[in-house]
Amino acid sequence: MTVPRWQDSRGGIPTLITLVVGLVLGWGFSTPRPSPLLAGGGDRYDESILTSGPAYIQYNESAKIQVSQDSVYFLDYRAGKLIATMPSLRQTSAGSTIIENFGERDLVADFKIDLDTSPRPHFLMTTGSISNNSRQAFGDGWAPLFVFETTTRQVAAYKTEQKTIGTTNQIRLILLEVKPFTSKPTVAK
Repeated sequence: MTVPRWQDSRGGIPTLITLVVGLVLGWGFSTPRPSPLLAGGGDRYDESILTSGPAYIQYNESAKIQVSQDSVYFLDYRAGKLIATMPSLRQTSAGSTIIENFGERDLVADFKIDLDTSPRPHFLMTTGSISNNSRQAFGDGWAPLFVFETTTRQVAAYKTEQKTIGTTNQIRLILLEVKPFTSKPTVAK
């Protein structure tokens, strides 16, 4: 008896069926899946916190894509300072740089904390997203930085700005607002 070329000569499952099942499984595993949502990176060590988030989104005309420009934030408890930078690749005759300048805020002054009479401040921070209603005021795609001070129970919102003056980038941390927060929910009337 002759066995057709497409059938396994040992009498098992025909080779053609095995091939089709393998192709279907391979195609199923290789189809693009939606990317998982990821939060901005962050880390904490001793009395320092590090996080990042988009400062703005630009449209890259040559690549026809949107490109996010991130800010990197560093909170130094001991100094009571918030420091930010916007990394960007800059080619010069001396070589390449990624990190140029830093912007700085005095959190003790922003939260109006009297270090002589108040308890020692405790800060937490994270980036967040803003609803579509804020596009006209601030533009698309930026993430505010929220800094919580837990001893005075206040939260501040910051925005990072980058201005190019000559060949140098200047970074500014802009305080948008400071508000008290409570642990008790408020009821709208």
